[in-house]
Amino acid sequence: MKKWIYTFPLMMLLGGCAMFEQVGPSELIIHDTHEEKVHIINEKLQKSEELYDTIIIAGEDKILVSYKVHHMNRFHMKAIEKKIKKWTEEEFPNQEVDVSSDYKIFLESYNLFQSWEDGSLSIEEAQKKLDKIIKLKNELT
Repeated sequence: MKKWIYTFPLMMLLGGCAMFEQVGPSELIIHDTHEEKVHIINEKLQKSEELYDTIIIAGEDKILVSYKVHHMNRFHMKAIEKKIKKWTEEEFPNQEVDVSSDYKIFLESYNLFQSWEDGSLSIEEAQKKLDKIIKLKNELT
C-alpha cells in the first residue's frame, strides 16, 4: 500500500507534463512583402530535427522566428540559435530577422498568432505587439 502512495502522485506529476499542446509550424504574415521569405524560413525549420514548434511572424520591417527545441537538444540551444541566425543572415542579408528559443518569447508570439487568427487585432495593433515582443527579446539578451 505504501508503494502506491508514492507511485500514484509521481505518475500524476509526470503525466501532467504531457498536457502541453504542440503548436506545430505556424506562420503569421502581417505585411505581404515578406510572404515568400516566411515560407522559405518555415520550410527550412521544418526540416530541422532539433525543433518541434515554430512560429514565424513577419511585420513591416522585421521577421521574428521563435521556436521550441526537443528536450534532448536543450544543451545545444545556443548553438542551434546561432546556426539559425547565421542561415537567415546568409539567406536574407538585407532583412532583419530576430531568432529566439526563449519560451516567454514563444508564448508571446503564440498569443499574437492566436489573436490574429481570431481577428481581434488590426494590422497596426499586431505590428505594435510584434515590436513589443522584439523589444522584450532584446531586453532578455
